Amino acid sequence: MKKENHDLTNDKHYFLKLIIVLTIVYIVDEIASNMNSSMQPYVLIDLFKIPGGNVLSPEYAKAVSTATILSIPGYCFMFLTPFYKALADKWGRKLFLIINTTMMGAGLLVCFLAPNYYLYVVGVMMVTFVQTNDMQVMYIMETAPEQHRAKLCSITKAIALAGVSLIGVCRKYFYDPSVISSWRYVFIIPAILGIAVGLGSIPFVKETPVFLKHKNELQENKEAKKEKGSQGGVIEAFKYIWKNKQMRSICFAGFVFCLATGITAYYTTITAAANSAGVLSNADIDLFMIVYPFINAAVTFVSGFFSDKLGRKMASVLLSGIAAVGLLIFILGARLGWGGLTIALGYGIFIGGLWSVSDTVVLVMTGESTPTHLRASVIGTNSMISGLGSLAGIILMVVGMNIVGSGNVGLLSLATTLPFMILAMIMLMRNVKETNGTDLSSMEDL
Repeated sequence: MKKENHDLTNDKHYFLKLIIVLTIVYIVDEIASNMNSSMQPYVLIDLFKIPGGNVLSPEYAKAVSTATILSIPGYCFMFLTPFYKALADKWGRKLFLIINTTMMGAGLLVCFLAPNYYLYVVGVMMVTFVQTNDMQVMYIMETAPEQHRAKLCSITKAIALAGVSLIGVCRKYFYDPSVISSWRYVFIIPAILGIAVGLGSIPFVKETPVFLKHKNELQENKEAKKEKGSQGGVIEAFKYIWKNKQMRSICFAGFVFCLATGITAYYTTITAAANSAGVLSNADIDLFMIVYPFINAAVTFVSGFFSDKLGRKMASVLLSGIAAVGLLIFILGARLGWGGLTIALGYGIFIGGLWSVSDTVVLVMTGESTPTHLRASVIGTNSMISGLGSLAGIILMVVGMNIVGSGNVGLLSLATTLPFMILAMIMLMRNVKETNGTDLSSMEDL
């Protein structure tokens, strides 16, 4: 049987086109992922009819609690994530890159049309279910030269994060505080973009060379297929995680670290509370929403160079420290009225470091610690585990907000973020082996 050409990276034109397409997909992913949290106060004020639109009111705090409770059934779909992602080990990466991107756009369209919060949650669930799969990251990991893997992941993500400023631009030009339903128009352009990019990527993207090589090896060697059980699967993924000390340690560290991410669902509540308190103006918030994605992108850009140069573990510790400094600047800046540019700098540094560490642990180190026939399945399973950590962090924030009030949610976030970040880094350094430089096409259990 004639083998397919797996080394697509030798085709420089194709590789360039692939990276461009994956970068655009990444932009859609990041915009869709950030849209709900970016527009949260305005959605809640409209759909829950908050009197006077005051985010410091008890009604707003109650709306946050109700919205979180309504969202919990959606998080239950995370248990299906490993089963869904495992299909990429059977049917390939391309199909799910297309499905996921199109679904993100469709979910945003549902949010745009939603007449009430129940249907709005359906749209958010559609986005959440597919965006945790990060198929574009797996494409880069399985296509890029190993010595540049983390750099290409961080460069493409940095460009995508800069694209999140489109939310701020749309908010500035389409959202009118005097027309409470005008938040909907912020969703429409990203929705159309997601659907168009998902369908438009069909002729431009080929299957990854690592997957094709593994597929042909299984076809040519039935014993290899029997030995490995199958091309992935959730049960096999859980078995691998349970039996493999490296993956167990990565999952535990990732879960604890993701407990620190609860604040990212409520950062606009912090800025809106500062606006209601009179320390930040609408112009400050407009500037914040447009600028912070570029700071986030800059931190994410350099994170890949740190990761390839220092190793995954040391880079994670360094980036966690950078994130902690950024969080302090953001919280104090919003509370004391330091202006839109300062809080944009702080929040951009914070989430740039935070999500770079999360991606390194949950996606990159997991992928570099797992054989090809289980890679998508194990990454999907670990994404579910880390997602449960994020959910627990969100619940912790909501419970705390109802105790201390939405005006103090910034200080609350410090208490629920920094300890988990520190603990996760201790676990990572003590229990996880370095994975930098792993050959994905030939690796077996560590």
